[in-house]
Amino acid sequence: MARTAQASTGGRPPTSPDRPPGSASPEARRTGGLRPALLLLAVFALAFGALQLAAGTVAPVPYWVPLAFTLVYSIWAAAGIIAWWRRPLSGTGGLLLVGALAVFLGGAGNLGLPGLVELSTVFATAILGVTVHLLHAFPSGRLHGALSVTTVAVGYGVTFLLQMPLYLLPPDASGLRIAAQWVQSITGLAVMVVTAVVLARRLRSADPRNLGVLLPLYAYGILAVLLIPLSANLLGLLGGDSSAVGVVQLVVLAGVPVAFLAGVLLGGYAQTADVDVLSAWLGTATPTRTSVGSALSRSLGDDSLRVAYWSEERELFIDEDGEPTDVRDQLPPRLWEEVRVESRLVGAISYDGRMIADRGSVRRAGRVLGIALDRERLTAALLASNEALLRSRLRLVETADRERGRIARDLHDGLQVQLVLLALEAQQIANADDAHPSTTEAATALRHRIDEAAAQLRRLVHAVLPSALVERGLTAATEDLVDRLDIPATLTSDVDDRSLEPALAQSAYLIVAEALTNAVKHSRARSVAVELRREATALGVRVVDDGAGGASLENGTGLKGLADRVDALGGSFVVTSPVGGGTEVRVELPCGS
Repeated sequence: MARTAQASTGGRPPTSPDRPPGSASPEARRTGGLRPALLLLAVFALAFGALQLAAGTVAPVPYWVPLAFTLVYSIWAAAGIIAWWRRPLSGTGGLLLVGALAVFLGGAGNLGLPGLVELSTVFATAILGVTVHLLHAFPSGRLHGALSVTTVAVGYGVTFLLQMPLYLLPPDASGLRIAAQWVQSITGLAVMVVTAVVLARRLRSADPRNLGVLLPLYAYGILAVLLIPLSANLLGLLGGDSSAVGVVQLVVLAGVPVAFLAGVLLGGYAQTADVDVLSAWLGTATPTRTSVGSALSRSLGDDSLRVAYWSEERELFIDEDGEPTDVRDQLPPRLWEEVRVESRLVGAISYDGRMIADRGSVRRAGRVLGIALDRERLTAALLASNEALLRSRLRLVETADRERGRIARDLHDGLQVQLVLLALEAQQIANADDAHPSTTEAATALRHRIDEAAAQLRRLVHAVLPSALVERGLTAATEDLVDRLDIPATLTSDVDDRSLEPALAQSAYLIVAEALTNAVKHSRARSVAVELRREATALGVRVVDDGAGGASLENGTGLKGLADRVDALGGSFVVTSPVGGGTEVRVELPCGS
């Protein structure tokens, strides 16, 4: 039976009819028809801009006025088309285009054509409401939170409802008109201040991975919403006329889409893809294919998006590294969607609700990539199990080292002391005045055999736990090994023994000792070189001889046992030994071990 993948919220999997093979997804159909429409819209935008410039040549105002409005209108229109092209499912592009229309209508009164003056008065401040809406809704294109919804609604009320007295009241009602202007100015200032506060709070709480998208527009937006009302009041106090105020505000408003385009050029506002593109990605099997989380992040336009995998054995979510994580324990704007294969929970998608407007797009992506998530869930579980196995093997190595040290100390402090005392007693018997000559000879021979046994015991203790390694460190202990060789040998070391863990130092020492033993006994080397080097995250051990070569991990147990030890520590063990070409043992031990 074929396996199907589904995403769910709150444990209820959504249902959708299967598409026949070769048919396009709803997203693909929408975006496929949107691109030609945007190209046509760009042609109309150019045409309207050209008409405004042409009509400006005979307008009753200086030509730079319609030229300035046309330039600002063109910037907003271009930014809107680019935004809609890159993210078809976001409403940001539509808001930018509405802003372009508001700029066009606001400047149409300067052309002096019949009806346009009245129309321009109605839409004179509409661009301010659109700007507030854009800043609150960016980047998803949708408003989040009651405060944003209320602020945007009041902003549109300022630009449309409070604008009505300015063109509906008769000219002789100057007092009412002035009062209406004051109400509009004060309310508009409050809207701008609240917007600046909201943007600052969003920047402060934003995921660092999304700052490339949010920072250009939000930072400039805070500056713009404060500068627009302050410039009008400041220039009014300084005696500036209304045209100067209009120029300043027009320049500030022109920077809003420029800030958006800066984010696009910096790569933050990346182009999203539809579900069909994710399906194509799932069908690839190249070694360089990115992870499910990276593919989803790029496709849905949220760099903070993360994928968690459900571990049935541990009954919790784990991340891509196998570490426990709880996607459910997060607060808005962070949201999450469960992903299921058939009825079985395999993972969850955690994302920023301010970056992705349509939760349905996350569900659809989860359905398409459910099997891939299941595969990577198993991979993450395997990584976690492998990490636990490595930690267990490391504990075994450390336990064996501690036990070896205990045995060495017991031999040194116990048996060796007893042998020394026995040797003294044998010598006393041999030196006794009343001892028979045969007794003296036997006691002296016994003392010599005890001395030989004690010497062998000291060599055994030194092999198990060299006193130089414990007392003076790895470099000094290795130097003792090199000095005792009967062939020319060199040692190069830059290791600070104080920074080495005991298991690491003892492993390196055992590797050098085994390699030197092989060089002398088996390779019949004429010279040997030992190198110890400390890097940022690893300890390197290298032993090279000019012997007969032919060494292998499969031949004998010495090198094989050391290779297993190095593997347990998470390091690498390489033996290069061509026949007749000498032997090189190269080991890397992670310092974190």
